[in-house]
Amino acid sequence: MRPALRPTRLLTAVAIGAALVAAPATASGATTPRPYTPVSTTPRPVPVAASGYTFSAADQRMRTKLTQRVTTTAFGTAFSGTVIDAESNTRIWSLRGTTTELPASTAKLVTAHNALTVFGPDKRFRTSVRQGSAVDRVVVEGGGDPLLSSAALDAMAATTATTLKARGRTSVRVYVDDDVFPTPTLAPGWKTSYVPDSITPVRGLVRDQRDVADTSADVGSYVASRLTARGLTATYAGRENVRSGAETLASSDGATLTDIVGRMLLVSDNEIAEALHKLVGRAAGGDATWTGARAAQTRVLQQAGLSVGAMYDGSGLSRSDRISSQQLATVMDRAVDSSHAELAPMRSSRSLPIAGRTGTLAAKYDRFTSSASRCAAGKVWAKTGTLSDVASLAGYTRDPDGRIKVFAFIVNGRTSSTALKQGLDLLAATVNGCS
Repeated sequence: MRPALRPTRLLTAVAIGAALVAAPATASGATTPRPYTPVSTTPRPVPVAASGYTFSAADQRMRTKLTQRVTTTAFGTAFSGTVIDAESNTRIWSLRGTTTELPASTAKLVTAHNALTVFGPDKRFRTSVRQGSAVDRVVVEGGGDPLLSSAALDAMAATTATTLKARGRTSVRVYVDDDVFPTPTLAPGWKTSYVPDSITPVRGLVRDQRDVADTSADVGSYVASRLTARGLTATYAGRENVRSGAETLASSDGATLTDIVGRMLLVSDNEIAEALHKLVGRAAGGDATWTGARAAQTRVLQQAGLSVGAMYDGSGLSRSDRISSQQLATVMDRAVDSSHAELAPMRSSRSLPIAGRTGTLAAKYDRFTSSASRCAAGKVWAKTGTLSDVASLAGYTRDPDGRIKVFAFIVNGRTSSTALKQGLDLLAATVNGCS
């Protein structure tokens, strides 16, 4: 589903945090993926029925109410739900918890986990202007930065123009190299209507998240216009691969991965999700194709002791995606573990929507506004998921005992109505203990 907040595409210069750096004398190698070297860890145990954990009175009330409230009348028969006590990793409640269903955009939690695990929260993706195959050619080389801004491109154009004019150049042809990602195609399980209704073709270059068919060509044309504005005769001429060892004329390191993940989760941005999915594919498997990215996704999850049913993309648009509530809740359980500093953005209020307050859980979307669930407004942090026949919610809250409870609820086969989503809100409020 195209994010509800899609029209608001631009971030401020501060939020983007683009850092312009002087051009080095040699090639930057910006699009060469760093080898992913997984750190050996003890696989996280799949939560099981309580063992060595005593259910509190609050746990018992929550278990009873969830069982009473998850009816086929309210949620149908294709429901999967799991609640985990985060401190003890104990499964507190589950109904068809191991049954895999379509997750919709809650799949972005998996994408966030993998990107942060592979790159770390401080990672920035570099965009460069490189010398082309002739003296009158420059190439804008994409590194896959999904939040590349016009301001950063303009600054690179200024640096490039100064350098070229100092060398006596008066005209230049601008090319783009977006080979960091393959030519866009439909992911397995995507409807043809998804492009461009739900997602813009994801390429290695995009500025301000603009919704245009060829975002790379858009970048090339923009850079040409900014070079022209600085006294050069510049035209966009198409695509050209950067030569090995080509001089870097200017470069920009974009927003941190913390900011990128935050944007993706808060407004459920599909383009960012697929860019990160492909970047993980390159870094962890050397291949940004759908097949390569899926293999890398599985590899990173397995190294962390996690799993999914079957995931074919990073956004959750695929009709072939499958994940159980237990698998999804276990990903979130790892994210709220403070020992995993690299996953801090996944548990941050800047990233996860806050019930009734921010992102896709804001009150303007009728979330946590009903009489039964508004008591949990401001007390639940969760990622939403919506397709025409899917509604899901996965996140965490604190129960009346002050303990963090992680939850995941997935409903398939029901029209994703406001009433259905508010039903999921009620379940989250039940976990919180206020309803």
